Amino acid sequence: MAIFSDRLPDNPNLNIRYGYSMMISTIVFFFLVNLVISFIGAPKSVRDDVWKWRNLLVSWVHALICSVWDLGSFILYPEMFQDLLVYSNYYQYYLVAFSTGYFTYDFLDMIYNNKIFKMWEVTLHHLAVISMFWYNMHYRVAIAFNMVALLAEVNSFWLHSRKLLQMIQISFENWFYKFVAFMNLVTFAIFRGLSLVSITIGMCFWYERVTVLYYFSLGSSMVVMNVINPILFWRLLKSDFLRPKKREPKVEKFAVNGHGNNNVKVMHEHVN
Repeated sequence: MAIFSDRLPDNPNLNIRYGYSMMISTIVFFFLVNLVISFIGAPKSVRDDVWKWRNLLVSWVHALICSVWDLGSFILYPEMFQDLLVYSNYYQYYLVAFSTGYFTYDFLDMIYNNKIFKMWEVTLHHLAVISMFWYNMHYRVAIAFNMVALLAEVNSFWLHSRKLLQMIQISFENWFYKFVAFMNLVTFAIFRGLSLVSITIGMCFWYERVTVLYYFSLGSSMVVMNVINPILFWRLLKSDFLRPKKREPKVEKFAVNGHGNNNVKVMHEHVN
């Protein structure tokens, strides 16, 4: 029995074929993005983990597209707040299909590169997201509700940007890195935090409109996310802004090249 079948109706105005077409096209699109990144090559500083560079850069592209798309939804369709569980349109429906396609692509990429068990926490996250997003896309329900969940991608853009800067060994003292780190914390609190709080509060009001199974599944995820995200926020704050100042190491001891550049040493100590 479908999770929503006895509570929420689907939207017959949304053609499911268009959703699957977008999903499949997105998988192909990110496969091509991956090929382009592979053709360009990775920086010398990440040659030991090229896959991680490619995977993170593809995720960055998804976060950029998704965040702009999702924010546009709130600007263009403010009426969605009248009922997030029922309201939907093709603009939002395609975004759900787009993100479903991306996470499916990333899951397949992890399988191909033998990362499923090595990155088990990411695997579990992707399985949870794919199953929920696919269900909403297939049965055309809770589409606007997904827009709230996808607000987290606004923060993902800055979070991935921060990591990419670390991988190319940009100094923690560089003004651009500080700007990205600042934006990462701000968007974390506003968009990732806001989406979690909104979903958690919403569950207190519309629990009678969904089945026990769906409510339990979503509630379990929210409990975990509401515990993990404050911890992650604190780690980011501590890593980027509350790091104790250390005395400048001797050049002769920590130099990694002829010019006494100790940036690699500093990055090794502080990158999470």
